[in-house]
Amino acid sequence: MAKALARFHSTRHLAGRYRPLAATERSPAAAAPAAPPGARIVRGRGGSGAPPGAGRPVLVRRATSRPEEVTLASMPTGPDAAHRILARAAYGAQPGEAASLARQGLPAWLDHQLALPAEEPALDARLAALRLPIRYPAEDGRWPAMEDSRPLTRLGQSQPALFRLRPREDRPVPPPEVDRPRLELSVATLVRKATAEAQLRERLVEFWHDHFSVAYTAGPAVSLSLIEHDRRIRGEALGNFRALLEAMATSPAMLFYLNNQSSRAGAPNENYARELLELHTLGRPAYLGAARSARDVPRDAAGQPAGYVDADVWEAARAFTGWTVAAGQALDPGRRLPDSGEFAFVEPWHDPYQKLFLGRPLDPFAGAMAHGRAVLDILAGHPATARFVCGKLVRFLVGDPAPEPVVARAVAAFRAQAAAPDQIARTVRAILAGPEIADPRLGRMRRPLDALAAAARAYAVPLAPGAAVFGQMAAAGQLPFGWASPDGQPLEAELYAGAGALRSRWALLAGLARAGMGAGPSPLFEPIAGQPAPEVAGHLAALALGPAGGPVAATVARVWAEAGRPDRPATAEVAELAGWVLAAPAFQRS
Repeated sequence: MAKALARFHSTRHLAGRYRPLAATERSPAAAAPAAPPGARIVRGRGGSGAPPGAGRPVLVRRATSRPEEVTLASMPTGPDAAHRILARAAYGAQPGEAASLARQGLPAWLDHQLALPAEEPALDARLAALRLPIRYPAEDGRWPAMEDSRPLTRLGQSQPALFRLRPREDRPVPPPEVDRPRLELSVATLVRKATAEAQLRERLVEFWHDHFSVAYTAGPAVSLSLIEHDRRIRGEALGNFRALLEAMATSPAMLFYLNNQSSRAGAPNENYARELLELHTLGRPAYLGAARSARDVPRDAAGQPAGYVDADVWEAARAFTGWTVAAGQALDPGRRLPDSGEFAFVEPWHDPYQKLFLGRPLDPFAGAMAHGRAVLDILAGHPATARFVCGKLVRFLVGDPAPEPVVARAVAAFRAQAAAPDQIARTVRAILAGPEIADPRLGRMRRPLDALAAAARAYAVPLAPGAAVFGQMAAAGQLPFGWASPDGQPLEAELYAGAGALRSRWALLAGLARAGMGAGPSPLFEPIAGQPAPEVAGHLAALALGPAGGPVAATVARVWAEAGRPDRPATAEVAELAGWVLAAPAFQRS
């Protein structure tokens, strides 16, 4: 089989060789709405209070559609274009889905996607039916041995309940129990990508996880807070950027990951503030560190600073002092924060004095969380933020490099709809409003999660993934929630196109097709078993690639015949042929 696959990959019929994708320029821009829910606020000896909603995830808002605000291009959507749209704005086409999109057109598909509620009872039922094994030996005096197969119960637990799994001297917890929430979320992530009806929402959830990246490897406090972090992202994935920005600024996972939980007046920690400016909002191109003073910073058309300098990072860090996580810390000899793992604002730890951020003064003693929220307001409304965020979003959805006309449309919508509760949904509508989403010259290499979900969708493979799947995904270049640095999982092909990563990818996809890797058998293979191999290859290639699958089918059938394989494949051999189709370079690009 290895020799056959080698010949298969050397053929010229599989155009689209693996090559590094040109990285689009990271760039600047703007937007801003009102600040979201409250938080636990701990004041000095004078009193304390906790506004309603403290420590709760951001409420899920339903993304509404406004077809009158952006007119989608009235371009014909044929089967080939429909497959490309679903490969980019979704996780590939399920059987019959591309034909349906071609019939109804992109505007109707988009209206439906943006109108879907955040909750999917059928998907929830699927997740509730899954079970994952857990096993560990006894440790004398600390915990008994465990060998069990459990449902994904951690997914529905609150942040305080999950945080109780954090090991302490007086509370030993077996490592597999500490890792269980992260593993359950990884399983749920893959199943959601492959089976959710709200495919566009799932795409945006993936994008925001990259944009506001945290890594479970930073420690148990981050790992145990991942489920809450995911809830917050899902709550505003198609909502409002300013609301999402505050949901992330108060996310326990983010505060632990970037060390803001220890930031105090007089000794502010700059890690979160620096990444907030460089990675979450203004972007690296807006860094003007060479400027000696505020007078040396270029101004935009509105007269505000066009970018930021190190002094702005310092002032932002001061603004976020006291934004922390309640983890049992001592406040004074008589008081402690609860050990709940929830966001808390501790007023005695906050620097209340005047600040100057991006040329704007922040008044002293402005009230609880006021300075941090003012910084978020300024950043969300800055033109550099719109340009940077929209450039990344276009590159993610449409392709690399990001086409400038699409970026311009996105920036205009992002800024014009800054106060809208569905600002992000309207921005996505603007991105999809032109022909670029179906342009065969665009696209990018699929990352392992994308490829696996697309394969499962193409062949209706039922997924019940376990730890082995994620080990293979890591070898292919992507472990969910495992990218160590805060810049997020790369889109560039280099990480995924090396020889070792490609071998792992092919093994992952071939295993999926053969009902391995925690997958069940495809119901589509047995009905076509016993047909001539070229017909079987053509059917499989059409499912995975649409009309563009013709050359792949011809090559697969030829190499199959040259390898002396059966003229009429049995069911198991149909699955093997499906793995060959999934290994084609054409399938690796969106």
